[in-house]
Amino acid sequence: MLGESLYLRGIAYTVGEAVPLTLIEGGDPEQVQVFTKLGLHHYRKSPLSLPELCSRAAGETMRTSGVAPADIGAVLLAPTVNSIHALDLDYPEVAQILGDHGLAGAKFYGVTFSKCANLSAALELGSSLLRGGGCSDVLIIVGDKCARDRDRFMDSAESILSDGALSFVLSRGGGDYELKHLATTSDLSHLTRTFGVLEFVDNSVKNLGRLWRAIPPELPREKMEKVFCGNYNTLIQRSLMRELGTGKEAFYLDNLPRLGHVFSCDVLINLTDYATANPVAAGATFTCLTVGYFRWGCFVLQKC
Repeated sequence: MLGESLYLRGIAYTVGEAVPLTLIEGGDPEQVQVFTKLGLHHYRKSPLSLPELCSRAAGETMRTSGVAPADIGAVLLAPTVNSIHALDLDYPEVAQILGDHGLAGAKFYGVTFSKCANLSAALELGSSLLRGGGCSDVLIIVGDKCARDRDRFMDSAESILSDGALSFVLSRGGGDYELKHLATTSDLSHLTRTFGVLEFVDNSVKNLGRLWRAIPPELPREKMEKVFCGNYNTLIQRSLMRELGTGKEAFYLDNLPRLGHVFSCDVLINLTDYATANPVAAGATFTCLTVGYFRWGCFVLQKC
């Protein structure tokens, strides 16, 4: 459990337009057929640059969160790429994002190496900053995009990559969801070893299972309204269900065929879309699971 109440507020995201998998540029028909059988039907392609995607999400968060720009003590930018010098996301573009939304006075941090677990890593860093007392609100921005359509096919049909960005304010002053639990686990051997796809997936499922079983008993796993994880293919989803000991009804899979995998944005996009389509009562709890190359994350949110 976290020692101090922290909240997520102003969750906002932007994704590209839906494109049927059959229309992907340079897609091999047999490859497309395999992906389709595994539940992947569309990907999202945006004409916007990565900085523009990030700026659009951040602007919506600042508009809806009720937090003044002057109260944002830090901005955590966590794109999935390993370098800030990728897809036109460089220092001038970061400065533009901060300047456009009145955030030039905030401290700036980049969080990248956890790949699609960057959301959990950013939550860890943001929580530490808030608990340190230096500020009351932190803006977190995650997302990415593909430069070439042929790079959208993940190994062994894990998923199809989509362009998008997501942001929210992590706050000490209340919000839409309280962050009730946050934990990550890492295996640094992944930085120096080459894993086969099946071995990597199996290892990821087992690590997520350990994080799931470590959720404190005061947050009963059997009472979670939904489990949100990355939008990976249906075989991976079934493996994770077996590891967690849950039925299919516990998982939210609606965005798998219509969005594909929006990098580290998936779990909070899925939560947002679920809450838009279904009335969520105060006190309802949700588990979010994230997968990176060497890091895995689990956090529990409770509706305020």
